[in-house]
Amino acid sequence: MVDSRKIGAYISKLRKEKDLTQVELADKLNVSHQAVSKWERGESLPDITTIPIIANEFEVTIDLLMNGGIKQTEPSKHLGKMVEHLSADKTEEVADLINSGAADVKELIDIAPIIKTSQLSRVSEKMDSNAWDLDTIVHLAPFLSTEALDEIVMQATAETKDWKSIQRIAPFVSSSALYSIANQVISESIEPMELVQLAPFLDEEYIDSLIPKVQNGQLTWKFITSMAPFISDKALNNLVLQGIDDKLKEEHIIGLAPFLEEEAIGQLVSIAASKGEWSLIKKIAPFIGEDTFNDLVNKAVDGEIELEQLIELAPFLEEEAIDQLLSNIEADKISPQSLTKLAPFMGGSSLGTIIKQLLKTK
Repeated sequence: MVDSRKIGAYISKLRKEKDLTQVELADKLNVSHQAVSKWERGESLPDITTIPIIANEFEVTIDLLMNGGIKQTEPSKHLGKMVEHLSADKTEEVADLINSGAADVKELIDIAPIIKTSQLSRVSEKMDSNAWDLDTIVHLAPFLSTEALDEIVMQATAETKDWKSIQRIAPFVSSSALYSIANQVISESIEPMELVQLAPFLDEEYIDSLIPKVQNGQLTWKFITSMAPFISDKALNNLVLQGIDDKLKEEHIIGLAPFLEEEAIGQLVSIAASKGEWSLIKKIAPFIGEDTFNDLVNKAVDGEIELEQLIELAPFLEEEAIDQLLSNIEADKISPQSLTKLAPFMGGSSLGTIIKQLLKTK
């Protein structure tokens, strides 16, 4: 990889050997002295059209300049040639060097940071398909145009899918390319867990469109649960609230509960309570909001739900809610077993009051 600090230090060394100031070198190269200063500090690199001019000015090879003055034990025969072609915008010649095997694609990766996106994309268009693998694409992705990268990625992933590499490429490709990859994987598996790695880069609308496939059995619930953090609140809420009426399995609802809005959880609890499905309510209790718990307390006071069922939720009830419950229910209607379950969560004054009431009834 091109090292701007080494190249900058080498340019500085060559300039000093010629007894030139930064201003004098800048005049010779037709650039600003600030540009030369940045090169020498390793903060930037010369434009690719300027590199051959610098090499010629100091009478060194382009290869030696690009390697920061360090002579390679196995020097490249064509790195300098590639830079020379690119400086003249001869992109087809660069592709020919790689296609013929005269130059290694790794050399293209090395100089990618100083190649214009348009140039690199034209080079890529002329390169043979066998010159590409996912590792090469990963390294060149930040420097290629989206259109050029899409085409290369689609060709590469048609044959093999290295998901770690695809995930690294994902931020640079278009949404349509990602959809194509995702659709291909979905068509091959009912549990394409690899897509979870791509989920942060897929549009919410596309992810929402996968829900009907789960309902139709084309995708598994394990998959949709894994994708839940990326599904829209509206789609997820609808899935669960409609599903409970369609006998959605309890395990599916529980798996999605951490990602549901509090209002949806409240509706879910209301439906489950009306059906007497307290097993479900107890399992999603950690996600139930205070308002919903207070509503359950009021229903217990009014006799709409069994007190014993509500007491099973005591660990999740606020002390104030328990106090309200006890202050509105006659003491003799609370069994000793129920009182024992409530006691650890009651305030001291409430516990004392209920005990006094129980003693009076005796």
